[in-house]
Amino acid sequence: METLIRHLTSFASLEAPLESLLGDLIRTTKTLKGELMVTPGAICSRISFIEKGLVRGYRIKGKIVRNKYFMGEGDIFISIRSFLTQTPAKEYIECMENCILHSITFKQLNEVLTKFPSFHRHRADILQQYYLLSAEREEMREMGTYDRYCYLMENQSHLVERIEDQYLANYLNMDKGTFSRNKRKYARKR
Repeated sequence: METLIRHLTSFASLEAPLESLLGDLIRTTKTLKGELMVTPGAICSRISFIEKGLVRGYRIKGKIVRNKYFMGEGDIFISIRSFLTQTPAKEYIECMENCILHSITFKQLNEVLTKFPSFHRHRADILQQYYLLSAEREEMREMGTYDRYCYLMENQSHLVERIEDQYLANYLNMDKGTFSRNKRKYARKR
């Protein structure tokens, strides 16, 4: 939990009573690789911080699986629409590794925000960070296939060591053959 407090104080300091309340409310859980944290039709009721591990957000349409994002240590994840509106999710969030997560419910978060209006600054900074990452991913997906692979290596190279190529190819919106060719091309140029 100390990691989460450090993360929050990187945005702005926390008043001692606020930090104490968060300590009382935040739940730490250990999850296993393959465990689903969110599923379509269920409401995402918790916002989670990853102390250790990796998760992926993905959707299935018909028989097509589309990896939307990967989040690792130091990241916060939610099914954004489901959490913010408390309506059923349309995506899956799966643990790609065993994880240590720190989370708080939607209701608890709103109680904290009511009691400590200063915490709105943290919330705004977290949402801003989340939306900037989302915008970067969308821009990346508009690039050519080799440029997408370069983006991965220049901005998210840690994923290459932790995630199977099939998942990364899907995330980059390319087939496995194109992914392999770009991987070889990138290695030759470096």
